[in-house]
Amino acid sequence: MTTKKLLRKKVLQEMKEQTKAQKLTFDEDLYEQLFKHDYFIQAKSVAIVLSMDHEVNTDPIIEELLKLNKEVYVPTTNYLTKEMKFQRLYDMNSISFDSKGIRFITKETEISADIDLIIVPGVVFRHDGYRIGYGGGYFDKYLADYTGSTLSLVYPIQIHGFDIESHDVPVQELLLPREVYGEK
Repeated sequence: MTTKKLLRKKVLQEMKEQTKAQKLTFDEDLYEQLFKHDYFIQAKSVAIVLSMDHEVNTDPIIEELLKLNKEVYVPTTNYLTKEMKFQRLYDMNSISFDSKGIRFITKETEISADIDLIIVPGVVFRHDGYRIGYGGGYFDKYLADYTGSTLSLVYPIQIHGFDIESHDVPVQELLLPREVYGEK
């Protein structure tokens, strides 16, 4: 089986090569599913990443969460200590890019661990919820002690088999575009 590092590199390249039209079709289908999902509806607080261009665009999700008056939290990362916490986001105007090209909140806002739903990012996923992230281990460390709901928004090209390791923590549910499986 391919190593995680090689599989991550291959899938990241495939994600970046998707056509804009295909990506938009997938994203809109995933939004529709997410907004009707019980985890989303019942959550009062949601943690979600500020997406990069090749990922499912999270901006419309964040805007919907804010419109619904749900608490929105995004990762804030200390690269030296390899620690991640979730910081409250109040609006889309307080976002900038860090030295690694990752978007972050420029204002000081509260940090919380009291989160109902985490929409977990990743690069590669197995059908049983195990994932390969970007290699820092931030989410696996955080999820090891997290007791709320988790789900991931996944493109079909991100589904692969791979060996899991003892520190890997699966997400509870994967949402995939329905049209791929003839369900639309």
